[in-house]
Parts: sequence; C-alpha cells; structure tokens
Amino acid sequence: MEPIELNDTEKANADEITNHAAFLYALIENLITRADTKAGLILAADTVFATVLIVLSKGAIVHLLDNSAVFANRFSGLLAILTFAALFLSSIFALLVARPMILSDGESNSSLFFFGRISQMSVQAFIKQFSSQSSAELRSSLLTEVHMTAQLARQKFIRIRYSLDFLIVAVLLWAIMQIMVALSP
Repeated sequence: MEPIELNDTEKANADEITNHAAFLYALIENLITRADTKAGLILAADTVFATVLIVLSKGAIVHLLDNSAVFANRFSGLLAILTFAALFLSSIFALLVARPMILSDGESNSSLFFFGRISQMSVQAFIKQFSSQSSAELRSSLLTEVHMTAQLARQKFIRIRYSLDFLIVAVLLWAIMQIMVALSP
C-alpha cells in the first residue's frame, strides 16, 4: 500500500487523532485494570462470606431434609443453599473477569498493536512490518485496537455487574436467614 501524502492541516489532524486514540486506549486499559481489581475483591468477599456461612449455618441444610423440623429451620436451610448458589455464581462471574481472554487463531487481530499477533512474530519480522506501515495504517491499527479493547472492557464490566448482583442477592438471603434465626423460638 502506497503512503498517502497529507498537507499540513491533514497532518495536524492526523496527529491529533492519533494522540486522542492513544489517550483513549490508555483510559480503557485503566478501566480493564479496575475491573480486574474489582473481580479480585469480589472473589475475596465471596470466599470470606462462604466461610462464615459454613460456620454459622452448621446444620441448617440438614434441617431442610428433615420432615420433622419446624418450618423456620427448614426455610433457613433453603436460604442457606440459595445463598451458597448466589455466592457460587458471583465467584464464577468474577473468575470470568479475571481470566485472560485470548482470541483463537481463527479470530486473530491483524493489528500490529495486538500483543497476541506481535508475540507470534519474530523480532525482526515485527520491526520490519511495524516500521514499513504508513502513518494512516498505524493510526488505523491503533484505532482498531482501541475498539477491540473497549469491547473487552465492556464484557468485563458486564460480568462484574453480574458478579456483584449475585453477591447482593447472597447478602439479602443471608440477612433474611439471620432475621428468621433471631425471630425463631
């Protein structure tokens, strides 16, 4: 592909677009880091919560299966199981956020800004191919990577939201269970 000659105004505009794209890419990368941090915190909270639930609900699940147990004890067992299920789903979504998502070969990004493609090339091939790109091709590659990174960030934040939603459900179920225990004779 032949490099396109730009006049001074077009060069300034192209430089401005490249600078904004690089800034946007850094901003999105920061959001991805925040999502990963949130996922780690949610996993820690889920683990602590599950441990406390195991200790405090000792025997509650057995009451669910005991036909002679009073309704409050049986219902408390059901709430304990539902709380564990909500914590499990919260943990699964948090793990999906933290787990790196690498595109398969069939979906590989042709951008030279994509680390997966770069890592598959030799150093010499990467230097040669990267250096031979025109400014327009570099800008296009950068904008492609910004777009793909934004899609990744969106997917991570959707999963974080689901993870937090299930953690909130677990807390609410646990609160109901504690109220029932406090009100039972």
